[in-house]
Amino acid sequence: MLRKTKYQLAGVVPIINTPWTDKGTVDYPSIGRLVQGGISDGISGCIVPAVASEVSKLSNDERIRLLEEVIEVADGQIPVIAGVSDPDVKRAQKLADHAIRAGADGVLCAVPTGIIHEKTLIKTFFTQLTQVELPMLMIQDLSWGDYGTPLDAITEMFQEIDSFRCLKLETVPAGYKLSQLIKATDQLMPVGVGWSLPQLIEALDRDANFITTTAVNKPFVHILRHYYQGERDTSIEIFNRTLPYLAWAHQHIDISIHFYKLYCHRKGWFTNTHSREPISPFDTHHLRIANEIIDHLFALEEELG
Repeated sequence: MLRKTKYQLAGVVPIINTPWTDKGTVDYPSIGRLVQGGISDGISGCIVPAVASEVSKLSNDERIRLLEEVIEVADGQIPVIAGVSDPDVKRAQKLADHAIRAGADGVLCAVPTGIIHEKTLIKTFFTQLTQVELPMLMIQDLSWGDYGTPLDAITEMFQEIDSFRCLKLETVPAGYKLSQLIKATDQLMPVGVGWSLPQLIEALDRDANFITTTAVNKPFVHILRHYYQGERDTSIEIFNRTLPYLAWAHQHIDISIHFYKLYCHRKGWFTNTHSREPISPFDTHHLRIANEIIDHLFALEEELG
């Protein structure tokens, strides 16, 4: 078994959204404003590109330039973790190799959907991926409807693959598996949660190390700060005020993408609210509710200072 020290990743680590121009190309000035806004709000790092970045709609060239732009804007102020997820391990390797050469602090790679329950295939995939020398590999255990990757596949890879240091947990349900993972790795593997943010306080009680937000960062920076200062009640008070937003925006990934584009536009970070097709409709009823929720969030952010 490898002897590992705990990788130092904690706090709020958002996924970077992809803004689009009116012509449907990536809007790089808007990305810069989003990253700087997150840094001002107190984020501890960022991940780009991933699901909330509409990564499946990006070409390889767009993925590469998007990452390079975020690394340039971050300028060492926060760690940047490159999303290299691809069901083809050779393509994932090429993305990972470029990411590290470009200055990324580590890479995120999701377990391919087609093998997510196949322990042997999962281990083979990540063993091949890490033939590229990586300072840090974060594996994304993403399954919208079940328990995801087998627990023993994760723990064995943590023991056997030196660069595998963190896990982004997004399964249903997430809580008990989070506790299992932390216990099975002797608390040496930082585990973060994202899509299960509506269960954030439970995740913190179970010793989650980081959370992956999307654009809305300030309330969660304050929630974590109070929680780790032993002020759990204050943390819960702030968290409860985010619940209308979390409950509504997390009803579907496409709704959340639309919502965050509108939020970023109203913050003055994005020049428009465009998403790249295909994506579910966002009609006038969605827009009305989203704007009401954003008004609520802005009031909360102003109070937090």
